[in-house]
Amino acid sequence: MTAQPDQEKLANKIVSVVVHDLVRIEGIFSVDPRTEQLKVTATVQRLVDALSDSYAKRPGKSHGRFEDDEDNYPVKKYVRKHFVTKEINFLELTVSMMDTLSAKAAKTAATGGHVFICHIKRDKKDYLYVAILTEELGAALTKDKDLKDSFYLDINGFRFAGRVDLTSWTDGTERYLSFIKGRKQDKVSEYFKAFLGCNNNIIAATESNTLIAGLENFATSQNLTDAQRDAFFNKAHGICLDLANNDEPLHTETFANELWPEEPALLVAALSDPELKFTEGFVPDKRVLRRLVKFSGKTAQWKLEFTRAAIQEKHIIFNEDETLTINNLPEELLIRLRKENQPEEDE
Repeated sequence: MTAQPDQEKLANKIVSVVVHDLVRIEGIFSVDPRTEQLKVTATVQRLVDALSDSYAKRPGKSHGRFEDDEDNYPVKKYVRKHFVTKEINFLELTVSMMDTLSAKAAKTAATGGHVFICHIKRDKKDYLYVAILTEELGAALTKDKDLKDSFYLDINGFRFAGRVDLTSWTDGTERYLSFIKGRKQDKVSEYFKAFLGCNNNIIAATESNTLIAGLENFATSQNLTDAQRDAFFNKAHGICLDLANNDEPLHTETFANELWPEEPALLVAALSDPELKFTEGFVPDKRVLRRLVKFSGKTAQWKLEFTRAAIQEKHIIFNEDETLTINNLPEELLIRLRKENQPEEDE
């Protein structure tokens, strides 16, 4: 494999890349492998950049980790043999992965496609991407300005894609593996999840906290005023509470359309950021949701909790020196504090 001289300057530095075919004939799957890696040309670089960008923006990701059972979910073992112990090369890794993909696709409604696998470096981290792409029919102009059929790989419309954050995995981080379900292909996508060996058991409290972190990041990025910020979080709380009360899962696009109807795509992009590691499809946790409208903190000596309304109405003031001023203390508390503060009388 040869790389472009100026590749170091690119956001996605391609280390290795290959395309294999998953073929289905009369319901039987087989692998048509490429015998060597792709050379890193401008076209390959453009495809990798488009795939990385599309993956980052696509909502509906599921996040998790490799299954522990390497007999039934061997991709973890193959990845370790290439990236950690160096027992196999990249081409051997990808062919082994393709054999697993073919086995998991058996007895499903999957149709196969071109399987694009690449190892890239970005922001001092290593990633392994896997995407199933299909060809789309388009049109191209000839030299005589006639139109002719032209097939192209549909990068933005990939059926399934997954990403392993190799750096986070080797560092022992809990969630480093993610995948995206194809549009309206929830059932079929189970085979792709099984192929990756992704354990994405969702903990509602964890995902609710991740959602709040994403909403806080978004509110900050939009430079909302204090009033707009409060309204934003109150509305988010109401939407999530309705879902929790009705035992309904949260889906990113539907949630964004209701919470930020002016430009829902902006909120979708924020919640779909791979670095956030937000997984949709969970029922919001009511206890965690209180963070959207309440603030709390405690030490060994005291505990404090108050609502956003308390800030809006100036009952609680956060000062520039990062201290709190509390106004309108209840009379019962004032009486106790006065008694506590009275000097002891001399005998």
